[in-house]
Order: sequence, then C-alpha cells, then structure tokens
Amino acid sequence: RGKQSITHFLQAIICGKVGQAPVQKILRNGRTVTIFTVGTGGMLDLRVVRDQNTPKPVQWHRIAVHNDILGAYAVQQVTKNSQVFVEGDIETRVYNDSINGEVKHVPEICIRRDGRIRVIKPGTGVNNVSFDDLSK
Repeated sequence: RGKQSITHFLQAIICGKVGQAPVQKILRNGRTVTIFTVGTGGMLDLRVVRDQNTPKPVQWHRIAVHNDILGAYAVQQVTKNSQVFVEGDIETRVYNDSINGEVKHVPEICIRRDGRIRVIKPGTGVNNVSFDDLSK
C-alpha cells in the first residue's frame, strides 16, 4: 500500500463589521500582507438564559490577506464599520515578542488563493443576502 497524505485545515466563514481598516505590511521575504479586523457577535444570544437585553460580546477576528489582488481590493473597498463576508483558513502565527522575548501564538483567518472577501453594500442586511451570492 502506498502512503496517503491527508492535509488538515480549518476553514472560517464569517460576516461582521470591520473594526480596523486594512493596512498593508511588507514582510521580510518581500511579500505584502493586508491586515484588518472583523467583529462578530454583539447581538442577542438566545441559546443562553439571561437578561434578554444583554448583547453577546463582540468577538474580534484578525484577517490576514496574502493574496495581492484581494489585498488591493480590501484596501480600496473595505472601510471601518463596513459589513464584510470573509472566507479563509484558520492559521496560528507564531513569533517572538521583541519586547519581552516571549513566544506568541496569534490565531488569524488567512486569505490566500482560495479565500474570499465581499463587502456587503450599505442598506443590504446580512440576512437579505444569500450564501450563494456571497460565495461567488
């Protein structure tokens, strides 16, 4: 029997509001990465018994776009407080903190060749957009 290689990855699909507008950074290898944050939550969570008016805390997601075309799209079209649809792989970036030397593990949603970013136009609620339209 031949060896079978199985690649494991976790994919994330989120819709939310942009917290930090996209910023482009140049890595040591010369490639460009576009980084921004998206907040999800901040709504009523009916699965938990508590005060009905207590909103669910906002969960912030760090988005790292490694695709040059999608990175340029993000810089031009994505603004703070805009609604976005993001699809990418969940990865953990590991680095040494330059201040205290600690090893840091930062989870990110990385958008590469097969990832997607879509800005949801103002006035169009997320509930009014079909998943098929977003994933095209």
